[in-house]
Amino acid sequence: MYRSSGVACALVLVFSACGNDSSSGGEVPAWEGSEPTAPTPAGDAPGAPVDTDPAAPGASDPTPPNGEAPATNEGNVPVGGLSPGDDAPGGDAPNDEGDGSDDPDTVPPSDDSPVVPPITPPNPGEVLAFPGAQGFGRFSVGARGRDVVHVTNLNDSGAGSLRDAISQANRTVVFDVGGVIHLESRLVFKNNQTIAGQTAPGGGITLYGDGTSFSAANNTIVRYVRFRMGRIGESEKDTITMANGHDVIWDHCSLSWGRDGTFDLNVESGEQLYNLTLQDSIVSQGLQTHSTGGLVATTGTSIIRSLYIDNNSRNPKARGTLQFVNNVVYNWVVSGYILGDTAGRSDGAMVGNYFIPGPETNGGTLDSPTPQYNLFASGNFYDSNKNGTLDGRLLGQGDFGSVTWQTTPSVPFPDVPALTAQEAFEYVSAHAGASIFRDAVDDYVVSELASLGQRGATISDETSLGLPNVVGNLPSAAAPADVDRDGMADAWERANGLDPADVNDRNGDRNGDGWTNLEEYINSLAR
Repeated sequence: MYRSSGVACALVLVFSACGNDSSSGGEVPAWEGSEPTAPTPAGDAPGAPVDTDPAAPGASDPTPPNGEAPATNEGNVPVGGLSPGDDAPGGDAPNDEGDGSDDPDTVPPSDDSPVVPPITPPNPGEVLAFPGAQGFGRFSVGARGRDVVHVTNLNDSGAGSLRDAISQANRTVVFDVGGVIHLESRLVFKNNQTIAGQTAPGGGITLYGDGTSFSAANNTIVRYVRFRMGRIGESEKDTITMANGHDVIWDHCSLSWGRDGTFDLNVESGEQLYNLTLQDSIVSQGLQTHSTGGLVATTGTSIIRSLYIDNNSRNPKARGTLQFVNNVVYNWVVSGYILGDTAGRSDGAMVGNYFIPGPETNGGTLDSPTPQYNLFASGNFYDSNKNGTLDGRLLGQGDFGSVTWQTTPSVPFPDVPALTAQEAFEYVSAHAGASIFRDAVDDYVVSELASLGQRGATISDETSLGLPNVVGNLPSAAAPADVDRDGMADAWERANGLDPADVNDRNGDRNGDGWTNLEEYINSLAR
């Protein structure tokens, strides 16, 4: 399932390569005594979620003055967690999120059987969404072979706007302009769309002012887009949300400032949600008082080489089937990665991740585990000393509490080449997010990460960052000439033996590799 990318300490299905993962490496185990499970509410079927979260600390005082973890949950039971100075990474109390939420978290109903993602093995020669696409969403076809439309202005709506471009399915969207699109209402994406943010000239494209929905947007590809919701967005909504559908991949995206979740994949009752990937991305600064990275409750999601930073809780909250590989989680407040927190079965794989507390961290790193969470984990590290140096320790079985420990994955997961946790930290620091041009927001949080425990803070209002134009300035540039409006630059067409006056050659496949000529062009712009 996981193969090393040529590193000295391979992360494979045996533990001996990096030392024995079955103990906490000489540290005091995070969990002792009884192993409580989340109760099932009266009247709910087995597997129904429990969300009795304690009240969130405010943005002005995210850490209680006594430096201790938040005192109680709604049942007035002390909340476990990582207290300042402790070197055990979690707390064994359920519902340890500290966000005061009562959102309708769901997870597909299950008994004791694995929730197996409804994926079909790829046919011989099946084409990836783009070179380097990985995880459950890697075979999204986007708008391959369909129409192309140009975004020609930064208006919220009307002809030439992004909102108009995504109003119909089966479209590749290219950008003739770069800059900030100020959203006056939420954007709703449709099926079989390819959103090629890498085509935006200058500093790329930023969406600011409200959130987005990908529900039912099956087979959609999104690359190099910044999604920044903000305080001016709709209350109690997510930066990105998806409640049903399949085969979507977000690559090199920057997500921030959600007013509920920032990246929320939460299957609605009676629907399916599967084959999703978030890779090489940043999930940052969910806004207090409900500051969360987000809930991931699906039957097949991969989160790969991404950064969760400055979120009060849910980094992420994992339910259903989640593959979590080579990510970095930094400066959570009351809870880091939430291991199910439900009576329903979940299946997870956690490989080569780095968990690094920041100045505000006072809650559990690996939080709210239950025996219903079936976990395969290897090569994960934890650096708690906040000394400005990356010098953490290996997390062992004892650190994951009452999960059901699996020595091999409990369900099939896609093959993902795995870096070591240390290499993942370096890679994410350099490449995560819309990184062709890193804007001021991403620079801000990545510089916090580089402090390794000495800087970092959650926020309640994005204007508090003091950045110009709230989201920072983006350099402008002209788009390359495209006379036939087929989405491919004329110079690239000439260099590759195509006709700059033939609009139909975009859907040809000049080299027979399965990607259309238009896909070859937009993929050539990614880096």
